[in-house]
Amino acid sequence: MKKNIPTIDPQLFVKDYFDHSLMEEDGFNISNITPKEQNCFFYISPIEAGTKYINFPVESIKTTYYEVIFVTNGYYVVTDNLNELTQTEGQIRFVSPGKISSIQKLSNDIEGYYCLFDQAFIDTYSGVANLLNSFTFFDLDALPVISLSDQQAQFFALVFKKMNFDFVENYKITKPIICQYLVAIFKESSLYYEKISLENKKLTSADRIGQGFIRLVNKHYLSKRTLAEYATLLNITTKHLTKSVKQATGETPMDFIYKMLILEAKVLLKETALTVAEIAYQLSFDDAAHFGRFFKQHTGNTPVEFRNKT
Repeated sequence: MKKNIPTIDPQLFVKDYFDHSLMEEDGFNISNITPKEQNCFFYISPIEAGTKYINFPVESIKTTYYEVIFVTNGYYVVTDNLNELTQTEGQIRFVSPGKISSIQKLSNDIEGYYCLFDQAFIDTYSGVANLLNSFTFFDLDALPVISLSDQQAQFFALVFKKMNFDFVENYKITKPIICQYLVAIFKESSLYYEKISLENKKLTSADRIGQGFIRLVNKHYLSKRTLAEYATLLNITTKHLTKSVKQATGETPMDFIYKMLILEAKVLLKETALTVAEIAYQLSFDDAAHFGRFFKQHTGNTPVEFRNKT
């Protein structure tokens, strides 16, 4: 059993989870399935082209990059922040850096596309800084998949096919075009997502603060635990932060911080060989006893009881 949840980049994913001997037998070049740059990168491939080389199941990991997975046929089973889900034909899934996920299995007839990219790629070639922050389906607690209409799925299939063609044929000069196609996918998906999540209302000031706070928690929950730290990042008072988050979500700011810590703790207890003391240290608790009290308060079980149940 592993000692922690690995955070990996595309190169590490290929190194650790692909069957290199099978790839060599087929004359498959590893460079064909990894981005061409370390930073400001984009990569796209048909799902069926590379999955035959992956050693399943893929254990829980966090990635350094964004992913978009679009399935046109078949299905695959993943865990998304410990929740198992099946993505099927006509569904699209968005994954942001830091999300805990694993791949359990794929159907033999699976088809579709997957994209990998970083924020620098979108910022650079869209010309809009932090554009990804405007799409709530990239939030760590967002709905995992979006089901498309037949008409929209057909449109997406054409766009992904064109992105794949441009990437393979002349990536150096088509980067801005590929980025615009990708942004179009985001905007189209956002229309559906807003209907599904009932977010198509006019955002209030409290809504905007609440969304900004949740994004910051998703990014910093391991290193920032106080309201003052988040209030400073949002340039508001702690009182205003508490009132706005409560008004927008019905929960307190600390509820969100605690939920992310509990999720991280559950994954570490379930899928690693770390001791309770080691997990407490990794999550920045004073000691194992403090962590144990915190965990039981929020789950009803001690860390050891939870581990034994799973």
